[in-house]
Amino acid sequence: MKKYTYDAFISYSHNEKDAFAAEQLHKTLEHYHIPKRIQQSSGKKKIERVFRDREEMPISFNLASNIQEALEQSEFLILMCSPNSIKSEWVQREVETFLKSHSKEQVLTVLLEGEPEKVFPEVLCYEERKVESEDGTEQTVKVRIEPMAADIRGKDKSEIKKKIEQESLRILAKMLGCTYDTLRQRHREYALHRMMAVLGGVAGVAVVFTIYAFHQSAKINERYQESRRNQARYLSQISTDLLDGGDRENALLTALAVVPEDSDSDEPVAEEQMYALNEALHSYEHDEHLNYKPLYKYEMSGNTYSSQSQSSGMLSEDGQTYFCVDQLGNAYVLNVEDGSCIWKIAPGEWETKETNGFRKILPVKDEKAVLITKEGIFYIDWKKQQLIREMKNDAEEDFLSEWDQDGACCTVSGTNLAIANTHYLWVYDLESGECQLQSQYDQEKYSSDQANAIAFDEKAENVFLAFGKEWEYAELSASESKEGVLKIRISTGEKSRVATEKAKKICAVSENQMAVLHMECINEDEIIDHGEMSAVQAKYWITLYDTEEGKKQWSSVPYTVSGYTIPETLLLRDMEINGELKKVLVVSAKDRIQLIDAENGTVIREGIFREDIVNVVQADKRRLLVGLSDGSVMIGTVEDMSANMEVGSVSGKILDFTFSPEHQQVIWTMKSGKRLVFGEKQTDQQMKSVNLEKENDVDSVKYTTWTDQKGKEQNYRIIEYNGLQTDLKEGVRVYRTGTSDLIFQYECKTAGGMISEVKFADIDGNPGLSFKVIEKYESNELGKRYESEYVTADLNSGKICSEQTKDEVENQFDSVSAVEVGNKGLAVMYGNEDFTAANKEISFMTGSLTEKGIQFSKKAKSHQVTEEGRGVNWVSITADDRYVLFHIDNKDDTYCLKVWNVEKEKWESYDGQTELLVLDARDKRNSMSIGAEKNLLATYTQDGMIHVFDLEKGTEAQTLKCGNYKKIQMGFCANDQYLVTYDDSEMITLWDISEGKILMKEEYDSKTSIESLYTNGSGWYFGVGFYGYTLGDEGFYTSELMLYSIDKEGKFYKYAYIPAGYADYTGKEICVASGEGWYSPFYSFSELRKRAEKEMAGKSLSDADKNRYFISE
Repeated sequence: MKKYTYDAFISYSHNEKDAFAAEQLHKTLEHYHIPKRIQQSSGKKKIERVFRDREEMPISFNLASNIQEALEQSEFLILMCSPNSIKSEWVQREVETFLKSHSKEQVLTVLLEGEPEKVFPEVLCYEERKVESEDGTEQTVKVRIEPMAADIRGKDKSEIKKKIEQESLRILAKMLGCTYDTLRQRHREYALHRMMAVLGGVAGVAVVFTIYAFHQSAKINERYQESRRNQARYLSQISTDLLDGGDRENALLTALAVVPEDSDSDEPVAEEQMYALNEALHSYEHDEHLNYKPLYKYEMSGNTYSSQSQSSGMLSEDGQTYFCVDQLGNAYVLNVEDGSCIWKIAPGEWETKETNGFRKILPVKDEKAVLITKEGIFYIDWKKQQLIREMKNDAEEDFLSEWDQDGACCTVSGTNLAIANTHYLWVYDLESGECQLQSQYDQEKYSSDQANAIAFDEKAENVFLAFGKEWEYAELSASESKEGVLKIRISTGEKSRVATEKAKKICAVSENQMAVLHMECINEDEIIDHGEMSAVQAKYWITLYDTEEGKKQWSSVPYTVSGYTIPETLLLRDMEINGELKKVLVVSAKDRIQLIDAENGTVIREGIFREDIVNVVQADKRRLLVGLSDGSVMIGTVEDMSANMEVGSVSGKILDFTFSPEHQQVIWTMKSGKRLVFGEKQTDQQMKSVNLEKENDVDSVKYTTWTDQKGKEQNYRIIEYNGLQTDLKEGVRVYRTGTSDLIFQYECKTAGGMISEVKFADIDGNPGLSFKVIEKYESNELGKRYESEYVTADLNSGKICSEQTKDEVENQFDSVSAVEVGNKGLAVMYGNEDFTAANKEISFMTGSLTEKGIQFSKKAKSHQVTEEGRGVNWVSITADDRYVLFHIDNKDDTYCLKVWNVEKEKWESYDGQTELLVLDARDKRNSMSIGAEKNLLATYTQDGMIHVFDLEKGTEAQTLKCGNYKKIQMGFCANDQYLVTYDDSEMITLWDISEGKILMKEEYDSKTSIESLYTNGSGWYFGVGFYGYTLGDEGFYTSELMLYSIDKEGKFYKYAYIPAGYADYTGKEICVASGEGWYSPFYSFSELRKRAEKEMAGKSLSDADKNRYFISE
């Protein structure tokens, strides 16, 4: 073993922050006392010498000789990683020099600032591996790895110093050749022994030192726990990344790599583990809409294989088996259901057969398949894993030439195989092994390049070959055209030309009809003149040919796309158009797709997507799945191909995509690496049914908490639904939270009726419900007339208390009115004679909600809200019904709030003003919030401030400086201690109201579009998302909710992503408003842990993964 002069060399950028961290780490390492047992195993009594150059040296071509010598004589290189170090030429040279004489395992990375992928030297993020190529020779490939670093990131020097004390044991463990846990345990023992060794003498002194020793032990344990939390946070992010990349198994294992010692603990080591586990376990997934998620992965021996002319993999006819090859020439037969390998066929699988790698595998009926190599064709029974026969040709030609870079140009019809290279076409009967046709092209008429596509006609009597490059080089451009479609009759070998223009794809439409995707390069002269690669501008169109007469029957309208590479697809499918089943040609080029009527060439639908289209597959008679190069799966319908609704995704670029309707599974072929990813729609089986009729569309789900006179809380779930899609009746249902027990239901009398203004309220000391019903009745030639009523219900009995007509309620007031009901039974009626013109003053009066309905005393006074010319957008009532807020439109693009004190019957004033200028908040969700437990009002004003008013004291409790925004949403949470905001800079901010400071600020980083912020004041959770349908930058989305939890230190964390979800933050329930409705409690960590461990069935991370993530037993 080499004897080194230095234990370590610290490499860092010479700026203040990096130099400070390097100096602190240097001191920590050299002052560390190595426990005796570790001394014995490592042979080191102390970290004696650590090299750290103090001065920044001038940049020159070579490192100073003393630095170079120090690097060679250092056992380890400790690299301080930061945005400064990655830019430092000296640091990079030191890494390069060290690696000339040392392995990468001797480089210990320390994360000082930034994210790993941005501050680690590239040389440490890859490793070279030797793999065997097709011809049996070894080649070196680069494989991305994930270096693990000691994380000392901190907001200031004090925090960095503290982190160094905690994380230094990870660095020392590597230097001493032991595990982190072993060193940490020995360190704790040493610290205690050292304290106890000092004890002695006077008993009183001993007591003091004993107390001190236990205090020190507690500090050591605290640091250990913080270190575990840091690691759990990091591994939670790794888990999410693995899941997005299709590695669900390792995602679960990584999320559980650091767990509480108590297996029944409901609290995780780090809050980030909750989101990681909820995602990996597909918690709360019960949406009726499609959402394909990565579930299984399969790692091939070689990198994934791509062919521009044909899909890289193929499904069996029944959709249950997937066939593909890798770049090393291995062929695979995979089970679609679970992604497992049925049979891997390596080159040389059959000892008597010479192969240099399989280039294509195609499924054949009856559990058969055919393999293509350069020299031979192999017909196999993949179920029995047997070779049936090998086929050779009589020509002095390989089936594939060295120019066939895109793999075999071949196709199967029944048990017939057609295969073409640059000179020959062969047709084989696979069952008999007979060569039915061996035909050489006439090179003076047809291209000597490989065909772009090959196809049989419907009866497999003819083979068609499509020819035509994107462009021809100068020396070829003057020659006779070698483009178009060549038809070859199998029985005679007779050749004829069907088309003369460049053909990229072909597809049989009927017995004597062939559809051809033509392409013309618009900028061919520009590409040839420059002599270098330029973006191709290409015009595409479809032509239908009569293959017997060689005549065009129709051509579609051309369109133009541009790109360096242009992926294309062409397929014929039976699709339902306006209730009629038609043959439809589905064609795509780059990012554009068209549905074309095969009968007449009419474009039925078209759409443009945000990325290149790698493949299009049929989901059912009305829908298509479109796989994009960024890993997204979009859905288009015969009614709309431009909605861009995403129904699945995998993290990373892809080469190919396909779909198995039988298993409802998608298969992604990843562009980088060796991975295939299998995804399917997931359902959380733990959720219980609400038992709604599936035909009803849920409009909203509301939760409320009612406290009886004895202080007992009862939680309710209120579901509003409509039947607009099915002409069913609109209604409202009420359940106790945590059950499907229906305690109240009301439905409109007519199919066109509507329910609005649903509000929970205390009715004479009982939990109640108030809402407005509008029934639609057919009327005379003037149209339809409407009758409305106010309904009040007692939830204890589940019965209606009163039904008042609109006139019975509003005639108690002297003008056209609107009614708002409070939690405690307060009723506020307000209005004027003409809301739209706002040409008269607006007034209001207060009453109460009773068993008899909405009642106003004859002595009730009317109070003026505004003078003429202004209007009221909405009214809100505080939780205790003591204050009423009016949002007023001044009709001059300004808005204000006025607060009415119900008990004192007067307008509240703040700093002498009764009107508070605010932003436009006509939708009631923008720029203001009311407390749930305290009478607090938070409102954003045009000066860029959030003002928090204490309504009871009549004072401004806090001013929060947040900046100028066009839109900002806010809500109280955590028992009204905190205020969470979301602004148009896409930042989520949590404020401590009493301190007036920001506790945490984070940019929203999810694809989920945010329309609203959802809080309830009391809960330690909040949500962001939207309900309904929306079109965002990333596509078209249905309702989604991203749920966050808040800890006692004022930090918030993602908890769960819930499609079509609603949450009760007090009763801790999730409800998914899809289909018949589904509900479940907020899952605890112990429950998620047990479910994950059950799924993993004793599996654990590999030793390599444990080492990569610094995980020790």
